[in-house]
Amino acid sequence: NCSYFKHFTPGETSEIFEVTTQKEYSISAAAIAIFSVGFAIIGTICVLLSFRKKRDYLLRPASMFYTFAG
Repeated sequence: NCSYFKHFTPGETSEIFEVTTQKEYSISAAAIAIFSVGFAIIGTICVLLSFRKKRDYLLRPASMFYTFAG
């Protein structure tokens, strides 16, 4: 009886495993994209504050946020 080892045999169940793996990849890609947009927004805020109030020390954190966004 090989019903326990169905995931090792080719058939319908192997397609199910591929779909769940694809879903996990898309969820992680969406999370990374959301964090990337967040870092870009924080970097833009730092740049705008540094240009508006002549605070040059905010440019270094802004560059780090842009690097993290990339």
